[in-house]
Amino acid sequence: MSNPYLSILKTSKSRNYSKQIDASIETQAPSNIALVKYWGKKELQIPINPSISFTLSKATTQTHIIITPKQHKGLSVDFTFDAKPQKKFESKIKTFFNRLIEYCPWILNHHFKINSNNTFPHSSGIASSASSMASIAIGLVQLEKLIDDDLVSEEEQNLKASFLARLGSGSASRSIEGPLVIWGESRSFNTSSNYYGLSISQLIDVHQVFSTFCDTILIVDKNPKKVSSTHGHQMMNNHPFYAGRMIQAENHISSLREVLNTGDIQRMIPIVEREALSLHGLMLSSSNYYLLLQPNTVKIIHRILDFRTSSKLPIMFSLDAGPNIHLLYPLSIKQQVEGFIKNELFDCFIDLIDDQVGHGTTWSFNH
Repeated sequence: MSNPYLSILKTSKSRNYSKQIDASIETQAPSNIALVKYWGKKELQIPINPSISFTLSKATTQTHIIITPKQHKGLSVDFTFDAKPQKKFESKIKTFFNRLIEYCPWILNHHFKINSNNTFPHSSGIASSASSMASIAIGLVQLEKLIDDDLVSEEEQNLKASFLARLGSGSASRSIEGPLVIWGESRSFNTSSNYYGLSISQLIDVHQVFSTFCDTILIVDKNPKKVSSTHGHQMMNNHPFYAGRMIQAENHISSLREVLNTGDIQRMIPIVEREALSLHGLMLSSSNYYLLLQPNTVKIIHRILDFRTSSKLPIMFSLDAGPNIHLLYPLSIKQQVEGFIKNELFDCFIDLIDDQVGHGTTWSFNH
């Protein structure tokens, strides 16, 4: 932890964490779609390569956190999803909270009652863990301010929230801010870090076309995927293409930095699509290979490529670790893309989310 930004995250013995509070907070955090993918990690959610993502606005997790004092120290968390117990999710949340103790020791003095719900299908490859962990993390940072108002600036609050969110889900570090975020050390962004995400607009001049970029998410399959992203990340440790992937990701980060500055969407298209296909190629070439794409996923990709060739419109596809398609394009061609979806893709998906880039988390206390 040599990065000077991380000094605010270290627990100080002089800070007063003995104060207890009774509070309730509502938070909302978006999913994100990686343009350069994060795939593979070291211990405690440290990425093996840098990534860049669009923060979304409509694909979100809403979380209600109720915190009450308790007499005996120890971790105490009740978690529900859609107001129903979910043992799988509760286990992940408790693992997350155990990792937080070093940085938020005050959580041991309180009981947490947490309920979350999504505007999109969970566990289907639309980064639901990113939005869920980010929504909890921003809530904890705001609750901590009631205990010890040490994080005085919004920048510091977002930094700590991103750091904490990463401990629950690596990609969650990219959901705190927006519309574009880099996470992971890269030679193309000197201040980028493995420990938290940074808004790219704070680092370079980003072309205005990306402030309103659209992402229509085509839901091919709402069912939870058969192989978790956590398992997929682990497969990269001994992957035969590990070294090549590191080079590819860094080269794409460098190229995308220039694209984000110039607004050259035509140059952006092959970078984003190679990243999407490389992600699934890495799954297919793992020792215990697996396939998350569905027949309609491939059908949609073919139709996008044909439409782009015939229309000359700058649309592109991306994929997370699942079968659902992210159709990315500038706002200026939204009407034409909507016509394309209605006329040529209607038989390939079961639902869609008409989304666009957003600006990160929101929160409000209940009084």
